[in-house]
Amino acid sequence: MRVNPEFRRNVWVQFTWTRLVAAPLLTAIVCYAFLLVTHYDYRMLQSVAEFVGGSVIVGLWGTRRAADSLAEEVSGGTWESQRMSGLGAWQMTWGKLIGSVSFVWYCASIALLVVLWASNRIEAGDGIGRQPLKVAFDFYVGGMVAQAAAFSIALLLLRKAAQYRRLTITLAQSCGFLVFFLFVRGGFWPQASSRFRISDLPSSDVPWLGGGHDLDLARVAAIGIVCLWSVIGAYRLMRTELQYRNLPWVWTLFLVFVLVTGLAASSAETTYGRLALPFMVFVLLTYLSFFADYRDPVRYRWAFQAVRDRNWFEILSAIPWWVISTLFAAVCAVVIASSLPDGAMLQPTGPATPALGMFAMALEHFSASLALVMLFMLRDLLVLLWLSCSPWRAKADVAGIIYLALVYWPLAAILWVTGGQHLLPVVAPIATGVAAVDFVPIGIELAFALFLFYARWREITRLKPV
Repeated sequence: MRVNPEFRRNVWVQFTWTRLVAAPLLTAIVCYAFLLVTHYDYRMLQSVAEFVGGSVIVGLWGTRRAADSLAEEVSGGTWESQRMSGLGAWQMTWGKLIGSVSFVWYCASIALLVVLWASNRIEAGDGIGRQPLKVAFDFYVGGMVAQAAAFSIALLLLRKAAQYRRLTITLAQSCGFLVFFLFVRGGFWPQASSRFRISDLPSSDVPWLGGGHDLDLARVAAIGIVCLWSVIGAYRLMRTELQYRNLPWVWTLFLVFVLVTGLAASSAETTYGRLALPFMVFVLLTYLSFFADYRDPVRYRWAFQAVRDRNWFEILSAIPWWVISTLFAAVCAVVIASSLPDGAMLQPTGPATPALGMFAMALEHFSASLALVMLFMLRDLLVLLWLSCSPWRAKADVAGIIYLALVYWPLAAILWVTGGQHLLPVVAPIATGVAAVDFVPIGIELAFALFLFYARWREITRLKPV
């Protein structure tokens, strides 16, 4: 059987006889010393082994290794030669993603054996140990979610960073660990899975494990789906890195999945209530996909040329992800606005805070606020595109994040605290009910942003005389 060369190379690099022997030997020594100190407290040993194996080995170390697998190639000068090799995108993806963390999985498996052994000793003393399937699922499937996320972020940063610095590796690792913490170690699953339990996904008793062992099928399904999308995302980003033509159908399917999930998870009875969460997710994904996109003006110019030539395949392959998510958000906004009853006045519930007060003000004129959200998002995209086409485009992402951070929250909070609520539409998508006050300021801002971007676009695309 022919083994993936990239996977085999990573395995040979990661595994040595010293490591193979040292990992179980040190684990046995540490566990025996721990039992002696704690007077054979197997329950504490079980908890510590699960924490170390899950959060430390899989969550922290595994995400670091997944993100660092590309950095090692770039810093070693071997990445360009690997890109020109005969390996396909899928071979390169799983060869690096699994091969680079193979020793991490080896150590996690040892930690899992410790957890199971301690659980067995606890149950021998008429106690209740950890569920073996749950621990193994958290280690392997949850770890794959986090490591695929870290690997994907590293691939995104690879296209943006001139040099692969430690900061980019740490950022990718932090994103992967955050995903692991939210989807695997987080404590919000009782609320998140209750909706799915209504949809015939109850906790199932596993008879061959003995009494007291339940599997939360909603949690298993959710983490499994997130794992699948994480691996698909890593594969598609690898295709882009290896210069394959990518039609955006996977991203479109993901947005459809977000819409269907949001509709299924919502407990609202009205159309606008069920679409509210997907709409907010689409707006967030628009900004995230914009910053993730490699905004090359030459690439955009090729896309416009394809439009003029009516080259449909080239047009579809050149459509940025953020354009598609913007269209989804716009459609959701139109459906929400059309489904609102006449004169609807929505009110949030919760403690009185400035943020909640502004939110309540936006809900009072919900249709106008939805239109403002789309106009503000269009303005932001134009400003961020202008920054991306500027001479300092290498720092466009940092400048854009600072711009968004300063424009929205501080200025809106200052106006709210100082009694300038009627001026909020100037800096935030919060409608006051007066059409001129709501839409004239954003119209002026939008026209100015369009002028800046168009002038910059004409400047960088003008042919210089030879």
